[in-house]
Amino acid sequence: MLLDTRLWLLIGLSVAMLFTIEAIEEFVDGAWPQMRRPAGGWGVVGQVRPVWMAVAMAVLPGLVLTILNLALLVARDLPYSNVQILGTIFVVVGWLVFLATTTDLVGIGTYLQEVGIVAPLALVVVLLVGDLLLLVSLVDIFPHNLHSLLVH
Repeated sequence: MLLDTRLWLLIGLSVAMLFTIEAIEEFVDGAWPQMRRPAGGWGVVGQVRPVWMAVAMAVLPGLVLTILNLALLVARDLPYSNVQILGTIFVVVGWLVFLATTTDLVGIGTYLQEVGIVAPLALVVVLLVGDLLLLVSLVDIFPHNLHSLLVH
């Protein structure tokens, strides 16, 4: 069980989720809430900030659904499905682009600011499709009663 790579991936995703929550909180409120940024803009993503907020709010459910799917796969010793792999790819790509944009990693945030509203809208669509795929796969593998979850 300790050599199962899915278990280590689950631990890594859980730690990444903590850092993502912190990054989203800093994006939304700033590092210190008493020093909130003006509503007119925020560094990298200035004028399309509300759309980037939608991206941030689509990242969180995707990561939670990814963690839940992986936890059930590990607990019940089930194989991956194509839907889970595709949904995870969509969520992880959207998550990485969001983090690279909000932290302005190697100028990606500056570039995406010049692109305008197209990039965050595309990310919202990609993340929502990934969220939907992961939700469908979670419903598919989730046990029908609590007893079968605890016994198996």
